[in-house]
Amino acid sequence: MSIKKFLLNLYFWPAFILTTIAGLIILPFILLLNALVGTRSNASALRLAIRIYGWVLVCLVPFMAPVRVDGDTSKIPRPCIMTANHASAIDPYLFGAIPIENCFVTSWPFKIPLYGPLMKLAGYINTNDGWESIRKQCASRLADGASISIWPEGHRSRTGLLGRFRKGAFQLSVETGYPIQPICIIGSGAIMSPGERVLSPGKAKLVLLEPIYPDTKDVDPHSSITNLRKKTLTAIEHCLKEHQNNDMVAPYRSNNGDPNISSKTFSQRPHDAC
Repeated sequence: MSIKKFLLNLYFWPAFILTTIAGLIILPFILLLNALVGTRSNASALRLAIRIYGWVLVCLVPFMAPVRVDGDTSKIPRPCIMTANHASAIDPYLFGAIPIENCFVTSWPFKIPLYGPLMKLAGYINTNDGWESIRKQCASRLADGASISIWPEGHRSRTGLLGRFRKGAFQLSVETGYPIQPICIIGSGAIMSPGERVLSPGKAKLVLLEPIYPDTKDVDPHSSITNLRKKTLTAIEHCLKEHQNNDMVAPYRSNNGDPNISSKTFSQRPHDAC
C-alpha cells in the first residue's frame, strides 16, 4: 500500500465513522422537528436526512477531492427514474451530491446493520421483494414526488465492462410515464472496486445526461421498453467513451454487443432487473 493510499484511509474511515455517529444522534431531532412543524411524511424526511448524510460523506469529508456533478440539477425532471452505471460500493453515496429526493431500488445495503432498518423506514425498495411488489412500491413513491434510482446492470461491474442493461427501470418508465434520467458515474471504480475494502486516491463525478421520455404513443409496450433501454444505454456508453482518456477512469470497454434486452424477468431473478 502506498503512503498516499494509507494516509487517505487513515483519514477517511475515522471521519466516516464519526459522521455516521453524528448523523444517528441528530436524526431523531430532525424527525421530531418534522413531526411538529414540517410538511413531509416521516419517510420523506428520513430520505432527506439520508441524502444530506451522503452529501457530507462525498462533498464535505473528502475536502481534497469532493464529488462533482456535471450538469444543471435544476433541469432534472421531478420525479424521475434515475439510472446509472455501477462500478463501486461508493456509488449510492455519490447521489447525495444531487439535491433531489431519491429512493433507491437495491438489495445488499438492506443487510448492513443500522442501514437496513433505516432504509425500510425511508421507504427504500428491496429487489428481493419480487417484481409486482417493486412495481407497486416504485409507482407509489413516484406519485408521492420521490424520484427512483435503479441500477440497470443489476449489480456492480467486476470486470470493468459496462454490463447489459436489464429491463426493470424502462418497464417502470413505460408503465408509469415518468422519464428516465441517465447518469454517468466517472471514476468510482478506481476509488473502490468490487472486492476492495480500502479506498484508493482518486476523483469521482456524476455526469447528468439528457432526460429520456417514454413513447406513450407506441402501442407495443415491448418496443417502447426496448427503445428506451437502447437510448439510455447508448447515452451512458457515449459518456464513458468521452471520458476514457481522462485519468479519472480506466480505458472504456463495452459489453453490450447484443442489443436485445435480457429474456430473464423480474420474477425469475429480481436482481437482474434493477
